Amino acid sequence: MILFLYRFNRTTVVGEENIKDLKSYIIVSWHGKILGFMEHFKHRGYYALVSQSGDGDTIVSIAKRYGYKFFRGSSNRGGKEAMKEMGSFFTENPNAKLVITPDGPTGPEHKVKPGALLLAKKSQRPIVPVIVDLGSSWKFKNWHTFYLSKPFSKMRVVIGKPLYFDQNFNIEEGLKIIEDELKATDMEASKHA
Repeated sequence: MILFLYRFNRTTVVGEENIKDLKSYIIVSWHGKILGFMEHFKHRGYYALVSQSGDGDTIVSIAKRYGYKFFRGSSNRGGKEAMKEMGSFFTENPNAKLVITPDGPTGPEHKVKPGALLLAKKSQRPIVPVIVDLGSSWKFKNWHTFYLSKPFSKMRVVIGKPLYFDQNFNIEEGLKIIEDELKATDMEASKHA
């Protein structure tokens, strides 16, 4: 199993206090670094938005073994239906926690799409940027760089501060804030001692 490689890592966590008192929120993380996230946050009741693509099927088959549940859809296919389901999900579940990779499923890499922001505005849940970075990894290139941990790697988990957007918040400005915060979180996560 792919995530077995992560069991031997030496993990440092920064910013855990940023979600300690939050009951419900939306986590955003880069698509290429999602495996480290899946390992670290397993069996915590998280739901994830995953595309209806073949790559999405692979992610679901791995992540469901680690306690994740899913909404299926993306900007390319099934996105509107998934957004409606997630909106209802937040309305009906005051402790709901959701994971979205805003640059997936086809990129551009590290370019935030509006889905997470629109959902945050509608649900009035904060967005929390989270990056899990590996000190040593195999890198696979397609439309982005996808990282797979080497055994005994250092792994640095950085949880950013929650970002709040009211219903009148400007979309373009909000996307820039999320993208900038994800990039800053990524930079912090890459600081392996």
